[in-house]
Parts: sequence; C-alpha cells; structure tokens
Amino acid sequence: PKMADVKSTKESAEGKIRALLDVKEIPKNIFIMQDSPYLRFLHAKIRDSSQTREKFVFYTDQLLRLLLEYSFASVPSKPSVVTTPSGYKFTGAQFSPVCGVSVMRSGEAMESALRSVMLDVKIGKVLVQQDSETGKRRLLYSKLPKDIEDHHVILLDPILASGSSILAAIKHLLEAGISEKKISFVNLISSPEGLRKVMKKYPKLNIVTSMIDECLDKQKLLIPGIGEFSDRYFGT
Repeated sequence: PKMADVKSTKESAEGKIRALLDVKEIPKNIFIMQDSPYLRFLHAKIRDSSQTREKFVFYTDQLLRLLLEYSFASVPSKPSVVTTPSGYKFTGAQFSPVCGVSVMRSGEAMESALRSVMLDVKIGKVLVQQDSETGKRRLLYSKLPKDIEDHHVILLDPILASGSSILAAIKHLLEAGISEKKISFVNLISSPEGLRKVMKKYPKLNIVTSMIDECLDKQKLLIPGIGEFSDRYFGT
C-alpha cells in the first residue's frame, strides 16, 4: 500500500495552519481536537480499508460524538449560576442558542451526534451538487429553521476536501441572514487546501476539525484519506 501519514502531534497541525495562513498564531476561530492515543485509535478504525460497515459506523459515531462535544468551544457562552440540591451556588455556563445544518447526504451522519450533546436542537438541511454544464457547485435544496438567524449555526459536513461544496452552503447561510462568526463548520477531516480556501473566503468563520490530512491528490481526494464517506457510512 502507498504510505502517507498524518503528523502525530497537535503542534505539527498548528504549524501547518500557521504556514497556510501566513500568521504567527493560529486564529482563535480555528479549533483542532487535541491529539491523543484514543483519537488516533478511532481514526485508524475508520480509515482502515478492510473495516466492516458495522464497525465503521460504530467508530465513526464515537468520533463524531467527541467532535460535536468539542465543537461547543466555538459557541459563545456566558456564566450561569444554579443552586445545588445541597443549597450551594454553582457557576456553570450557558450557551447561545444553537441549531444544526447538515450538508446532505454525508452531513446527515453527524445529526445524531449533535442531538446527543444538545437536547431538542433544531436541524436544517441543504443539498449542494455539481452543475453538469458549468461544473460549479450550486445549491439544489434548502430547509432551514425559521428562526435560524437567532441561533449559532453548527454546519455539518464530515469531509473538507476541495471546499467547493461547503463554500456554496456557507454562501447560502449568509444570504439567509447568518453572520460568518455565528457559523461553526464542523468536519471530521480537513485538507490543507480546503482549509486555506474556506478561510481565505470567510476569515471570520469558525472551523472545527478532528484532524488535518497531508494534502489532496490529483483527483482532489484526501491523502491518506478515508474513502467515500457516504458510501461507507450509509452502505450505498
């Protein structure tokens, strides 16, 4: 098999982003999960080409739950004081209202993870496909919560490769009245090329990822990659 590996430390990922964006410090709106043995265990399980669909779904769901929990680092919060059963005060946190928007079809695999970390969350959907004549990505379908402008939006799409599809989805959310800083694009794996493209276009957007891969190949597929996510997850 062809050998390609992801750097094993968070510092290497941070250095890669600093070089991509030509900055000394990584912008506070980019969130990368802390590297750990368990994170790399999960990635190995879902990247393994011999993995069964049942186990692929199981380990992907595990990773998505961790990722969606981590994504709330990008959501504004304020102190919240409650009274414990013992009668004491405890200062916790209260998040701004959130809703999800999944990019069909692969983003729908992330909906359960979002619902598992935030009770009664509203989730909308968008469908982006390539125009057969122009070759450009365009929005074909959208169903957003009616009060979406009052929420911080968690935009769900597991893979950031070239970035063309997610750019179309972000453009639609902006046209719906959402500001860049109120959008958190959450993905499992990012390519450096896609990250640079999205951040250059929308520098105030929040991006949350579990890992950054080495690069894209000539077919704009991730290296080392994960294969066709939707097919592996949904069994199509």
